[in-house]
This record gives sequence, C-alpha cells and structure tokens, in this order.
Amino acid sequence: MGGFRMATRPLSGSWLPRYHCTRDTVRTLSACPRRGAVDGRPRPSSREDALPSWSREGALSPRHQTTGQNWSGHRNTKRYVTSQAPGENYVSIPNTGPGAWHPVLLRDACPCPQCIDTSTTQKNFNTTHIPETIRAKSVEPQDDGDVKVTWENDIPGYGPDHVSIYPAQLLRRMEKMRLRYRDRSELAGLRLWDRKRIREELQYIDYEEYMKSDRMLFNAISLLQCYGILLLRRVPKSEESVEAIAGRIGKIRDTFYGRTWDVKSVPKAKNVAYTHQFLGLHMDLLYMQNPPGLQLLHCLENTCQGGQSIFSDSFYAVRQLEHDDLETLRKRRLAYHYRNGDQHYYHERPVLEMSPFFYERDGALHRSPMFINYSPPFQANIPLDKAHQDRFPDLVTALRNFASEVESPMNMYEYSLQEGECVIFNNRRVLHGRREFDTGQGHRWLKGTYVDTDVFKSRYRVLQKQIKYKNPQSAGELQELHKARVEKAKSEGPFGVPDIRLESLPKHFVHKEDRRKAIASVHISRAREFEAEMFGTVVNRKAVQEDDGEEALEESAH
Repeated sequence: MGGFRMATRPLSGSWLPRYHCTRDTVRTLSACPRRGAVDGRPRPSSREDALPSWSREGALSPRHQTTGQNWSGHRNTKRYVTSQAPGENYVSIPNTGPGAWHPVLLRDACPCPQCIDTSTTQKNFNTTHIPETIRAKSVEPQDDGDVKVTWENDIPGYGPDHVSIYPAQLLRRMEKMRLRYRDRSELAGLRLWDRKRIREELQYIDYEEYMKSDRMLFNAISLLQCYGILLLRRVPKSEESVEAIAGRIGKIRDTFYGRTWDVKSVPKAKNVAYTHQFLGLHMDLLYMQNPPGLQLLHCLENTCQGGQSIFSDSFYAVRQLEHDDLETLRKRRLAYHYRNGDQHYYHERPVLEMSPFFYERDGALHRSPMFINYSPPFQANIPLDKAHQDRFPDLVTALRNFASEVESPMNMYEYSLQEGECVIFNNRRVLHGRREFDTGQGHRWLKGTYVDTDVFKSRYRVLQKQIKYKNPQSAGELQELHKARVEKAKSEGPFGVPDIRLESLPKHFVHKEDRRKAIASVHISRAREFEAEMFGTVVNRKAVQEDDGEEALEESAH
C-alpha cells in the first residue's frame, strides 16, 4: 500500500481559514472546525483580527452603483451602462454582483493573445499605457458565461479588431478579489496542532513513492501546507538523498553553509547546531532578508543517547495569546544577526507577520499569520533606543507569553529521528530544536538543506493544476485500481507496513493469530482509504458533514 498513513478518526479544527485540504490530498484529515470554537472552547471576540467596518466594503464603491438596463434575459445586447459619477465610464457586466467595473481595471485584465504573450505568459503592455478616456464600445455576454468587450480609445497600437473576452471564472474571481486569498495555494487548509494532535496525525510518506509519483508529491506538499511538517521513511543512506528529496520540490537554496550541510558535533563549532548541546526552539536564517521556507533534515546515523528533535507549531501558540500581545508582536521588531569569521548578517523583523489578504467568516473579514519570526539563539540587541524604552516592558511581556506557549510541554512534540528518515518542515511556521546528546556513546549525523517559500508555492500551484483538477479515471479503472491495492495490502502481510502500530489495536485481541488478522484488516481498510483519497471520495463522512455549509461556501467561491 505504500507509506502514506491515513487518520480515520473525526478531528476537530482550528481557528484559521476553513479552506480544507482537498479531496485529492488529506481531506479526511482536515475536518471542518465547529463554528466559533477551538478545541471545544468558545472563541473570545477580542482575539478576532477583523477589519474595520470601512474595509468591509466590496471592490465597488456605492457611488459606482449603476442604473439602467436590466441584463436579465438580454444576453446578446451590445449596450453597456455607465456610472452616474461624472467623468467615469464604468462598465456594467451581468452576473458579477452589484455595481459596475472601472474600464481601466477591466482593460488591464484582458487575457487575449495580443495582451498576454502565449509563449512567455507575460503582459505586452503597461497599465499606464491605458488611456484615461477608454470606454467600452460593446459588451456581449456569451452563451458559456464569458463576456466579450470591444473598446473605444484603446491602447495606442491596438486596432479596432482588438476584442477582450473575459472568462466567467476570471470575473467571479475579480469580483471578490479583496475578500479572499489571491493565491490559490493559500486555500489549502492550515491545521494547527499541539503535541497530542500531531502525535496522532503526523503523516509518513514512502521515499520511493514520493520520488516516483507526482500525485504522492502533491500529497506531501499539501501536508506541508496543512501541518507544516511531515516525515519521509525508507530514505537511502546516501549524502545525496536530501538533495534528491528537495529537488522534487524545486531548486535548493544555497547559503554560506552550502547547498547541503552536516549537522554533527564538531570541535570549535561556529554554530550551536554543530555541537552536542541542547538547542532551544528557533527558526533558521532570520538574520537574512529572505529566510528559507522549508528545511529538510535527513538522518544518516543516530546511535547515541539523547538528541531528540523538538517541534512546536508557532501558529497554534499565537492563537492562544491575548489581543494586546498579538498587537505588540506585530508592531515591535526584533533584530537577528550572525557574525562569525568573514560573515556578518543582520536583519530586523516583527515576531508576527500577518497575511496581507483576508478571508470572510461569520460576516466579518479576518487575517491569519503569514510568518512567525522567532530565533533566540541568533537574536541581537533589541532595536529600541533610550527615548523609546517605555515600549520595552510590553514587548518583553508579549515575548514571555509567546515563549510560554511554544515551550509548553503540551505544545512541544519530541521525535527521535531514525536512520532512513527525513523530516521536512516549514521554517517560517514550525519552531525546531534538539535535546542534548552524548557523543561518547555513539554518533548523530543529519544532512540538511533548504528550499525557498516561493519555490515551494510554485511547485504546489503547478501540481495543483495538473493533479487536483485532473479528470478521474473511469469507474472500471478505479475498480481495478482498488482491487490491485487490496491485493497488494494482503500480499505485504500483516507486518509489511511499519506505520500500523500494534499498540493502537483493540486490547481484546489477545491471541497472536487474532492480532495478525486484525492488522491485516487494517491494511485492507487503509488501502481502501488511500484509493478513495487519491480520487476524491470522501471516506470520513462524519468528520466532513460537521461543517457542510462551510464546505459548500468554499466550493462556490472557487
């Protein structure tokens, strides 16, 4: 069946946007949250990061509301409606909500081959080239929902034969542009976790399937988007393996540490990571202007006592803070630096960086964290001069409260990496550290590398288009695939896949033969779940049905 482990129990949700991981990724793992609750507790309104009332307006101002011809039942008319506002030729388009469109905004979005190069997909004009006097000459709704527009006073060089055809999907997206994430890769649900949840839900991916299957790669990237962390197993013991794993996502981030680097205890280390000492929770390279988005650590050897890896979800920790602390961490900046030998890096940034985009929930607009910046081992002096030191107490209080959350035993997840495992985690969300280890009784050697956030998101978008929206196979092909997976699960034997934990089986399986049969049935069950997950069948219906309304809202927004 492979190493992709599915969770089958109903799961509660988190406070972030209710855009779920998709059916083609981990839908059964991202059950919708109950409205207004986090882990069953009511969510205080003071923690909402809602927009002021003035920013809840739509993309169109009331003064641009138009009167005139009703488009209902007139799909082939060539008339357009202008705004009542003087000097502005707003264009009315049916089925795009109330109000009209600014002609420059509409013209700038023209997707025709004259405006967008078909080879490079780049624009052939500047927004500033569009004349202020441009106006729609005709507006023709098409039978398929698209809209055809011709122009007067068009961009110089564009003749009267230039026609803009706007797909209905593009217009719908533009209509709600401010009320949703512009980047579709952000629509994958973010699932916050503490120690209990990640112990139950941490996913394992088989190395061979990850390397050979684009669908499994998409599953892995979707899990990273959702949880911020995953594990690969059965990775070959080679120093090149981590490069191969990162290369499946995209180009490796080269730093002064190199394309890849070794994490092992060395004499006179220039980084605390290269010692055997305890390493507190932190994020890497925050002293650079653009810290890497993903970090990969492949365990080549681990035979010593101690050295457990520690992880904590900073997004979960932030959710527990009071509003005043959040505001302080968002507004006040910390400084990070690295100064050793011929290297000197320095950068200032707030602990909390909010997403510039908004999502709508319960009639209000909200923002979610985009990045967390926290790395005490590399923190420089706090950038506050004497004249502004009155701000210092609030900053220290907010930092203490944040540290108390991320370092809480209930929120930290410890895991001892074994040889042949590679952990991948979001360096801008998941804090990581390490327990002290004893070099006198063995060796610990990890091989690491980085991948930038932009590279990760680019790969996600491409795979999302290729796989998520790909037409499924015929029913006959799905049945054959299902049979093949069940037979494979049977042939692997009850102990063929180490991801099935014996201790998770019911206690009444006393006899060895009963336990073997039970494990075999788990194999077959997971084969069915995996097949369903691969092709969009909802397995955990109870978990999904808890919030059908939100799910329908999401799908309609798409």
